[in-house]
Amino acid sequence: MVWLGVPLLLAGTILLFATDLDVAGAVLMTLGAVSAVAGILRLRRRARGRARDRSAVEAYYRTSTGKIAAMIAAVVYIVSPIDLIPDPLLPVGIVDDATALTWLVIAFSQEAARRRRSRQA
Repeated sequence: MVWLGVPLLLAGTILLFATDLDVAGAVLMTLGAVSAVAGILRLRRRARGRARDRSAVEAYYRTSTGKIAAMIAAVVYIVSPIDLIPDPLLPVGIVDDATALTWLVIAFSQEAARRRRSRQA
């Protein structure tokens, strides 16, 4: 779900700021944000379900609550109109949103790689 949400979030942001398609951009950003947050929350829910099995506790990687909270905060920051640097100050105003999006993609990639490694072990 996150891999679907992040591109939708990016496409919505581009449509919102680079074109006159404000409504379409806002809709795509909202769909992307909801999909990304749902996917991030599924990371924690899956870990709880597998942790019930005693033999799988050691072999299954569990995403920390702090990392999940940081990922959700990054999604909210990208979608939120309140920024550290206002977006009208182009191109500097978009750098903070792009940084949050880049961190989100890297963090989720790390989590996916850790889960794959723990399943192979």
